[in-house]
Amino acid sequence: MNNFEKENIMPQNKKGAYFIVIRVAFIMVIAGFIFLAGIKDKLYSQEFVQDSSSKPGIETFFDGESWNGPILFHEGNGEPVHLILVEKAIQKLFLYSYDGQYHLLKSYTCGTGEKLGKKREEKDEKTPEGIYFNVSTYRDSKITIFGDRAFGLNYPDVFDDISGNTGSGIFIHGSNRNIKPFSTNGCVVLSNDDLADLDKHTQLKKTPIIIGEHLPFRLSPASNEISELIPFFKQAMLPEQYVLSKSEFKHITVLKYQDRIVTFGEVRIEGADDLMGFSRLYLIQPAKTLLVLIKREWSEF
Repeated sequence: MNNFEKENIMPQNKKGAYFIVIRVAFIMVIAGFIFLAGIKDKLYSQEFVQDSSSKPGIETFFDGESWNGPILFHEGNGEPVHLILVEKAIQKLFLYSYDGQYHLLKSYTCGTGEKLGKKREEKDEKTPEGIYFNVSTYRDSKITIFGDRAFGLNYPDVFDDISGNTGSGIFIHGSNRNIKPFSTNGCVVLSNDDLADLDKHTQLKKTPIIIGEHLPFRLSPASNEISELIPFFKQAMLPEQYVLSKSEFKHITVLKYQDRIVTFGEVRIEGADDLMGFSRLYLIQPAKTLLVLIKREWSEF
């Protein structure tokens, strides 16, 4: 099961306590660094459009018709980051790599919840929407209607907690039956062969999974507008006991979907053991010039 040490940066007794500024430096006076949340309630194109001919400015981050890519920043020492996109409207799962440009590696037919809309509670037969990670991996030699492997998502995450979304047991899993659209209790299901292929092509433990009804990403390269904030992100990603230690980030990525912002990365803490850690920051933007860290998750391996 998940071995993440969940470190809340806020008290747990009131929702209002989530909104705590962790650094004065996170109050951004850079006028250009503005995230606009929201999505038009309309059917977008069912195709991802990659446009590398023009570099979008922050002012066009959301233009009302399509979104630029979800990756706002990536620094990987020459290594790409993988990204899974699940678009419920067309029942497709896409695997991308990003190295400054988006590269479609694979696409698979999938099934999601029987009911449309975002998951709100247990047994509502809806698939959640947001940025998630695999936190528990199961493999079995027996092949059942749930396949021979399953990857548990961290639903509900802190964003879901704030929104009051409840429930549990959301997986990406396989099946030995034909994949039917909108046929699950809330999980994302692929054929056994497709899930085995996805498992082979990526490290699901470290791969973000964006699930949405419509994902009209333009998939343009990320700008460097937030590069000045990266040192603060890196500091916040370290638990208190390692803040004064010398550290080296193997990779760091900032990802945004609607009003959810997640920064994640792998870091080496120098010392007697030279341990490796994986950190995730969950952030919100209560005001145009304010970015607030609400939670950090840290694991060592």
